[in-house]
Amino acid sequence: MKTKLTSAFFIAIAFLLCAPGGSAVAQGVKEKTLKNGTNVIVVRTLAPAEVVSVKPYIDAKEGKKIGRLKMDVVLKNTADEPQSYSVFGQGKTDTGGWLGGVAKAPSKGKLEPGKEVTAKVRTGYEGESVPDEMRLEVFPPQ
Repeated sequence: MKTKLTSAFFIAIAFLLCAPGGSAVAQGVKEKTLKNGTNVIVVRTLAPAEVVSVKPYIDAKEGKKIGRLKMDVVLKNTADEPQSYSVFGQGKTDTGGWLGGVAKAPSKGKLEPGKEVTAKVRTGYEGESVPDEMRLEVFPPQ
């Protein structure tokens, strides 16, 4: 009985979030796709910010071919007040899984309105080259 109530509760919450006018977060989601050659980055913003640019690269130690995927993400505060953000980036593996990491932007304090900051996201993805598919999400701080 408890399982049925729990399931019904989560279904009701999902319905409210997906219904028109249901949630300010659901309505405020901005999504765009950035393409760089064969690489595609899907960017979702759930906070008052704009993703100005994303530079993905593999950071391999000297003498090694394989390294971690890192992303330099330039964010601009589009709110009327100082903000901070959580930036979550992921790379798609050859087997279809996603490996990611998170960074806080700015690392200390808050970003003034209209100003830009670079978040350095270090993911769990390892490879010789940048993956063809990547995802990036910007959230209000947790």
